[in-house]
Amino acid sequence: MTESRRAFRELLELLDRIDAQYIGETGEYKSALDVADGHRLVLHGLRRALGSQLEADTHRPVFQRAITPTTKFGGDSPDAIYHECNVSADVSYRIRGNMAGAVYVSLSVQSGGSEAEGVGASLNSEQFEVKPDGSFEILLSRTPPADTRNWVQMPEGALNVLTRHYFEEAGNVMADTARRLDLEISTVGDFPAPGEPTVESISAGIDRVSRWMRSRTLEESKGRTTMPSWVSVVPNRFNEPEKPGAGMAYAALDIAYAMAPFHVPPGKALVMSGRFPACRYAGVVLWSRFRQSFDYMNRRVSLNRAQTVTDGAGNYRIVLAERDPGVPNWLDTGGRTSGFMYWRFLLPEEPMAAPQCELVDIDSLPG
Repeated sequence: MTESRRAFRELLELLDRIDAQYIGETGEYKSALDVADGHRLVLHGLRRALGSQLEADTHRPVFQRAITPTTKFGGDSPDAIYHECNVSADVSYRIRGNMAGAVYVSLSVQSGGSEAEGVGASLNSEQFEVKPDGSFEILLSRTPPADTRNWVQMPEGALNVLTRHYFEEAGNVMADTARRLDLEISTVGDFPAPGEPTVESISAGIDRVSRWMRSRTLEESKGRTTMPSWVSVVPNRFNEPEKPGAGMAYAALDIAYAMAPFHVPPGKALVMSGRFPACRYAGVVLWSRFRQSFDYMNRRVSLNRAQTVTDGAGNYRIVLAERDPGVPNWLDTGGRTSGFMYWRFLLPEEPMAAPQCELVDIDSLPG
């Protein structure tokens, strides 16, 4: 058997295990739609992995959109533009970009070893220097430069870089497919030009695709014995938002999260209330069971502070329902009776209370 066929067959076998073990069968708590959502997730993930891993060259990295309206994987936000590329711990990189009107920009370096992957290093726009025109330049290296303000220390076992640009606007930035960001990455130093693809390089690319898919499905909770405290397993009830800590793979360490399942039977509405805290950004989005946002291209499925009607004290009242009840801040469930609600609070400056939820008859709502 050739090396590339070995790698290709292992990828096919991995997809079969993901189908059986990660997606699973229908049952009392998993519908046919849930299973279909899982298959959609895997295909979106495979599309992302093929784009970022198959032809990855850590000596000539290129940032690519990690999430698009048709490639949702890993818990997306309609208010955030994500870019990613592979890196090597043995190479130094220079990243140039622009805030482009974002309220928050961050850079996270994912690293991994024999146990599990995690965030090895991170930096946000409150911590690095931004020029008056919004531009910035960040050095990613093992050894510090003379000026360390715009420097990220390369962690051992570095795998990739993920950038986040968060916007708090009246529209959903991800629904604006024409929106582009000025962002590039280059190596420090010269490296010889590569030759044509070889059996070894193609096989290694397929192996990277498999590793990426495996780490974000079957191995996602490797080493975790309990759910994070901010993840509720009780429908229509949130726990208090918290920052995830360094052990949470793929999450931003300076963002507080709160997640809860929702269940809204036909004829009902879920009223979610609370107060926006002082922070750089706050927003909620509806997800499927497999953490893919609902269709924000055609319906309102998320709200940030700029999109939410509040009172003078910043208190909000958000309504989840299958149809418009005629009140402000309606989130359209699109006919789904269940899913997840996911809050993000970027750079919070004060304690945050858990949003409160109440299930009511939709016809009882004023308006």
